[in-house]
Amino acid sequence: MKRKQFIGEARRENLGSNILITLRILSDLLAQLGAVYLVSLLITETVTRKQLLVILGGILFLYLTKGICNYGATKKAHETAYNALTRIRLDIIRHLKKLSPGFFSEHPSGELMNIMEHDVEQVEVYLAHALPEIMGATLLPALIFMGMLFLEWRLALAMLTGLPLMFLVKKLSAKAWARGFKIYFDHENKMKSELMEYVRNIAVIKAFGKEEDKSGQTLKTAREYVYWVKKSMGAFTVPMGLIDIFMESGVLLVMVIGSLFLVQGTMTIPRFILSIVLATGFTSAIGKTATLQHSKIVFKEAMHHISKILDAPLPWEGMKETRANPGDISFDAVHFTYPGKGFELKDINLRLPEKSLTALVGPSGCGKSTLAHLLMGFWKPQKGSIFIRGKTVGAFTQEALASLIASVQQEAILFNTSILENIRLGKPEASLEEVREAARKARIHHVIEKLPQEYDTQIGEMGAKLSGGEKQRISMARMILKDAPILVMDEAMAGVDRENEGLIQEALEELRENKTVLTIAHHLRTIRGSDQIVVMNEGKILDTGIHEELLDRCGFYRRMVEAQDKVDVWMLKEAEA
Repeated sequence: MKRKQFIGEARRENLGSNILITLRILSDLLAQLGAVYLVSLLITETVTRKQLLVILGGILFLYLTKGICNYGATKKAHETAYNALTRIRLDIIRHLKKLSPGFFSEHPSGELMNIMEHDVEQVEVYLAHALPEIMGATLLPALIFMGMLFLEWRLALAMLTGLPLMFLVKKLSAKAWARGFKIYFDHENKMKSELMEYVRNIAVIKAFGKEEDKSGQTLKTAREYVYWVKKSMGAFTVPMGLIDIFMESGVLLVMVIGSLFLVQGTMTIPRFILSIVLATGFTSAIGKTATLQHSKIVFKEAMHHISKILDAPLPWEGMKETRANPGDISFDAVHFTYPGKGFELKDINLRLPEKSLTALVGPSGCGKSTLAHLLMGFWKPQKGSIFIRGKTVGAFTQEALASLIASVQQEAILFNTSILENIRLGKPEASLEEVREAARKARIHHVIEKLPQEYDTQIGEMGAKLSGGEKQRISMARMILKDAPILVMDEAMAGVDRENEGLIQEALEELRENKTVLTIAHHLRTIRGSDQIVVMNEGKILDTGIHEELLDRCGFYRRMVEAQDKVDVWMLKEAEA
């Protein structure tokens, strides 16, 4: 996102507010001029009752106009700001949805939440408050200077005395200001990220008795934040003090020179008073532009952070196919390496026939999940292609690919809403009866019926009110409701007990009917009837075949099965004991 382009759009949308700000400034200046004129008449005792009423009425009208314009400008500026915030947040959400998992591994959730909340709010502060103030602080000095030229050109020049020094201080301090704000933002982001992690993992911290260690680390980060903020404040306070001194010197010079003119008789008292009033207004406005400099820096830093998301490259560019049809899946000489990591998939050639069950087996970290993620379009291979019914995955839009593929992960992802809404994610327009039927097939309907609010039960953050097996079966119900023709199961039963494993296995058998299934197996006994088993190790495919064939010719697979059998026997003995 280009900051200048964004500001240009905001200014165009804020044209009405800028017009009202201009009218507000003119009303304020005219009211002050009227007040000074009234004072001059009172001093000379030449004012009539009618003149007094007219001038006071005019001043009252101008102040009322100023108030109305100020209200309108503020309202319009806030409307523009909140519209911009809404657009930014929606753009961020849409873009996050399209990014690869690699982006989220490089940018922790704390950082992304800080961007969504704090940085986007800084944009609102700038657009709704700072930008109108900058507009006013830029226009007012120009109008005052023109008025001073008309009043007394020599005093107008005297009023500008502090400007060169002010701009010099701003120029010399720009790098220090930018560096100070960078320190502030870096330590603030670190502190917020650690606080979010602390709150999110408080149960684990307490369970392991590490409250004091972790609390101490979090408090240390908070203290470092305060220390560095205080230290960096010197980069702002000293230059701002100098700017105030230099600008006030212009007012002082106007007073001195104006006094000389007054003594010499070349200037009247009302003109002298008006010169001081205008010079004070000029100094105040220019000083505000310097103060608002920090708002520009904060806004620039906030936009930089927002751009980390909005300018992040998408894994697939130019996806155009809006409709995807199921069919054979093939990996053709696929090579993939994670950014900044040593792991790589090497020369993957694999065919998954339509409506078949393919199981991936191998040790942790061998590339099974990576292969599944490549199929779902989460990553783009550096070499080779992945085809579905003869069309590359990269040709489909995200929506088309999502309609074709459903996945069941090792950890069920649930939202802090009702069971009904969590299941309906698979098919938002589904009726209650369709949801119930999906829950029956997932072997979770009888559990939901026993809950006080049944399908309207709120399950808490990440399904905190449910057991692991219950969460997984609700996730299964969601996939059943979606009814996608391709199913990817990433160790769906790795973290559940024997009872839940049996229920989930039954649900999976129904879910697999007439679908192309790619399953990543943790328990090898569950995949022995697969149409093909793919044995992987260190990013390579070692062998492919059915269970009996691999037992005969693949020593690596045979050793895995033997090891699994020993574990199963041990677990059976433990259960009997």
